[in-house]
Amino acid sequence: MARILIIDDETKLRETICEMLSFVGYDVYQAENGSEGLEKVNKLQPDLIICDIMMPILDGYGFIKQHQLSNYSNIPVLFLTAKVELKDIENAIKIGVKGYIKKPFLFSELKQQIEFYLLPEN
Repeated sequence: MARILIIDDETKLRETICEMLSFVGYDVYQAENGSEGLEKVNKLQPDLIICDIMMPILDGYGFIKQHQLSNYSNIPVLFLTAKVELKDIENAIKIGVKGYIKKPFLFSELKQQIEFYLLPEN
């Protein structure tokens, strides 16, 4: 089963996403900031990463920049964030984020994005 890493500093949201994704059959792991997320990527080599932007210690932009320089840069990253301005979306895509999901979100939307990016040809 696919492994997904959720990086978000909002504990309740992170745990809820993990619970829902576990329920539909994914192996789900958690990190509360980008720094911890980088450590978990190195340790777990997930198939997909879902990352918030606004977090303490290392935000989503810092995470993706370091992730792109790592041995695991092939692992796709989706941003799940409350930052909804067009410039934020454009900046994220420019630096290598594969998908951009705006909070609040529907679980069906998140699941659809996950399934799309876990397809072998993406």
